[in-house]
This record gives sequence, structure tokens and C-alpha cells, in this order.
Amino acid sequence: MKEEELLRKRLIELANKAFTQNIYTYTHFLNEYEQSIYQEMQKELSFADSHLEGGHEYFTRAVAVFGSEEMFGYQGEIPLACARISPVFDKYAEKLSHRDYLGAMMHLGIERHQLGDILLDEKDAYVFCFAHIGKLLEEQLLKVKHTQVSVQLVIWEESGWEQKFKEKEGFVASMRLDVLISMAFGLSRKTSSQLIQKQRVFVNGKLLMGGDDKRRANDVISVRGYGKFKIGELGKKSKKGRQLVKLHIFQ
Repeated sequence: MKEEELLRKRLIELANKAFTQNIYTYTHFLNEYEQSIYQEMQKELSFADSHLEGGHEYFTRAVAVFGSEEMFGYQGEIPLACARISPVFDKYAEKLSHRDYLGAMMHLGIERHQLGDILLDEKDAYVFCFAHIGKLLEEQLLKVKHTQVSVQLVIWEESGWEQKFKEKEGFVASMRLDVLISMAFGLSRKTSSQLIQKQRVFVNGKLLMGGDDKRRANDVISVRGYGKFKIGELGKKSKKGRQLVKLHIFQ
């Protein structure tokens, strides 16, 4: 609770600073729960334009930015960067996990809140971070586990990386949140409901507490410990009233 109160206070401070000094301000990288707090405070923060910036479309971790061109009359640059980590020798490269990359970076003294999402490709990893952290990675990150690596700052839009999905399609009794989570991850309704009650489920960046909440096409649902999925197109209902739905599960 104390950390939540400190975050709320910090968000107000940053909004006030942006408003009174006409400068862009921003937070550290916020996790999903912290982003949900930011979303809850939108009315309280409305005197200063703000948005979340994660570096790519389906971000999980993001920076809250206060200020806008409409508000100040100039476009500010948010000091975010994308670092591509590649093996020096493809032939000897290990298959590295998200945890491997994160561990190697934290071993350099980089704290988790200075890093955004880590996206994996077949052989490379893309890390969103603050610009000064990106430069540090370029200079000091030489190895991940036993694999020698090189780091290069890149323009994300030119990276060619594409989000991969696993498709699941089927009929559901309703568009309730717990029903969709059960379908996406092969869980029982009881387990899905418990995950919601334990505050481990976020819909479009907001923490949700009720499984009876009905969802719509294009909603993005994240379940801590299980993954993330997007609700795709809805098909026709069956004669018994069951809804045909397609889910896109992030890989």
C-alpha cells in the first residue's frame, strides 16, 4: 500500500511540474498494476495532458508521459531507445530466454524499472529502455549466459519484428472475462475466477476484479503468470445461443 501511495503522489508531482513549468515529465517504466493506478487517476491528472509510451503497439511495461504539443506548443522527445541484442557467433549461440536477458542486464546494475519490454526473435532480443541505459548496454553488455553478444540501438519501426500469435477458435457460453481466460489458457472456470480475485488480470491496461464483466472484440487481456491474448472477430451464435469467438494468443 505504501508503494501505491508513493506512486500516486509521484504522478501528481509530475503532472504539476509539467503544467507549471511547461516541460515534459515522465515516470520510470510502470508495470501493469502501476499503469492501472495511472488509469484510475485520469480525472485527477486531467489538468495535464498525458499518455503511456511503451515503444511498441502491445506494450506490457510503459512510461507515463506528461505534456503534449497542444499543451506546450512544441514537441518534446521522450528519451526512450530500443536496443537489439544479437549473438556475435550464430553457430555457438544458446537458445536464450526472457529471464536470461533480464538477468544479464540486471547483473550490470540496471534496475528493472529502467527497462521496458523484452521481445524475443529467433536469435535476437529487442529491449526497450531509457536512452542512457541503451548506451550503457552498447558499451557493457558483452555476454548473456555463455553466449557472446553485441548490442546496437535501432529504430523500432525499421526492425522488421512482428508479434506472433497462436489462434484459438471455439464457442463460449458468454463473453464473460473468466470464460475467455479459461478458453485461452485451458483453465477451469474456478481457476480463472481465482486469478481475477487475486488481481492478476488486466484488460486494456486496467485491473479488473469481476469475472462477470463482458468483453468485446479487440480487447487485450493479460493474465500474470500465463500470458496475454486479444479477442478477435466474433462469429455467428449457435442455435443454443453460444458465441463463436476467435482468440489471438501472444507468443
